[in-house]
Amino acid sequence: MAIKNAKKILNLKRRKMRQAEQKYLIEGIRLCEEALKSSDTLEQLIFCRESIARNTRLENLYQATLAQRIPIQQTDWRAFKHMSDTDTPQGVLGVVSMPTYDPKTVLNTNGPFLILDRISDPGNLGVIMRTAEAAGCKGIFLTRGSVEVYNPKVVRATMGAIFRMPVFPLQDGPALLHSLRQRNIQIIAAHTSGISFHKLQTQNPVALLLGNEAFGIDPALLALSHHTVTIPMAAPVESLNIAVASGILLFNLSHK
Repeated sequence: MAIKNAKKILNLKRRKMRQAEQKYLIEGIRLCEEALKSSDTLEQLIFCRESIARNTRLENLYQATLAQRIPIQQTDWRAFKHMSDTDTPQGVLGVVSMPTYDPKTVLNTNGPFLILDRISDPGNLGVIMRTAEAAGCKGIFLTRGSVEVYNPKVVRATMGAIFRMPVFPLQDGPALLHSLRQRNIQIIAAHTSGISFHKLQTQNPVALLLGNEAFGIDPALLALSHHTVTIPMAAPVESLNIAVASGILLFNLSHK
């Protein structure tokens, strides 16, 4: 069975088309289950018939999708494999509209917030989004030059957090930090020259600033921070993966 608008759906694998259509793809049972539960922007799910027949969990997802009256398409394995972005397709993918969040509304909460400066690894960003949600982060800001939030590898790594976590790509990083300072939001930058995060004395709301995996934080942004902190580590370890560091610091800040 041919997929309606198959070309347009396949085009969503390209960043340019995702931005033009304001839609993105999700794939896999877990992610599609999460979309069905927590996303009001899920437009449709596409199932592989053969996979439904041999996977009870996928069959349950299919029935739940019908019950919620979400549009469904079915196709055979060959056509589905062509559409899939993974080596071992699970038999379901979906089309989701990009949500619209208001940064002013997000910044009016008590935080914490997260600013990522030129983060480049899709897997890191996805894990950070998932960790940030668990730590109670209210929003993430990405400076210019960061990986796209709707990159398929980012989407998979979020494990569903992408449906709930507000993320704002920035054109002007310093402008955001100036705005945070005007709102009396404390900017905490992770930097090797900083004090131990255990010693940090601050009050909410706070924004944690983390830099590029290889080059760190842009000096123009670092100069606008209120505090710099570091994570004490036993020798000979000199640094932590940015996703690990973000989790340690966010959970600490959210419990201060």
